[in-house]
Amino acid sequence: MKENVRQEKERALWEKMAAGYDHSVMTTFEEAYALSISKTAAVLSPDSQVLEIGCGTGIVSLGVAPQAGKVTGVDISPSMIEIAQNKAGEQGVSNVEFQVYDGYSLPFDDGAFDAVLLFNLLHVVKEPGTLIKESYRLLKPGGWLVTATDCYAAAVPISKRLMLHGQWLLKVFGVIPFLHYYQKQDVDRLISRGGFTTKEEAVLHSIPMNYFVLAQKNLNLG
Repeated sequence: MKENVRQEKERALWEKMAAGYDHSVMTTFEEAYALSISKTAAVLSPDSQVLEIGCGTGIVSLGVAPQAGKVTGVDISPSMIEIAQNKAGEQGVSNVEFQVYDGYSLPFDDGAFDAVLLFNLLHVVKEPGTLIKESYRLLKPGGWLVTATDCYAAAVPISKRLMLHGQWLLKVFGVIPFLHYYQKQDVDRLISRGGFTTKEEAVLHSIPMNYFVLAQKNLNLG
């Protein structure tokens, strides 16, 4: 029952946001998304099998598709997936498949993917460690985990901190059911404990800090 409650809370948030999601995020974060796509594409090859967990409306999945063999995007929100599927059709992208799944437990074989993407997700789910663990299972030895995470606990000027206080209020009133206040080192620790070695890091957006990490599955752990 608890798992069903968690799923419904996560699903309800993104169902509400789906229709206006692209407009809201691209107004502020267009450059960060462009960097997310280019940095991910740099580690892909024409035969890469790519999975994006929490793909939303498919911004990143569709963006990296030209550099991959196949991209599978999954999201807990049916409305997000419907938008992503429509965009793929409109853009004529044939090597991307979008499916409705809960990213905590996915029906794919161990080691099925060369890269797993977790963009703008770890700070807004109940159990980010579970997503990291599932990503580890799904990656081939030496495969890539590619993430970008908002770090709301990062130092910012007072004026901007007051603006970000709105995120905290959304959590208090239950609009955002799960919200983690990370520093960069918290994200680093989460990824390291999951069995990955960081190969690249970058800040894609300053306020709030959108922290990019490219990490590789440790060969000695599976």
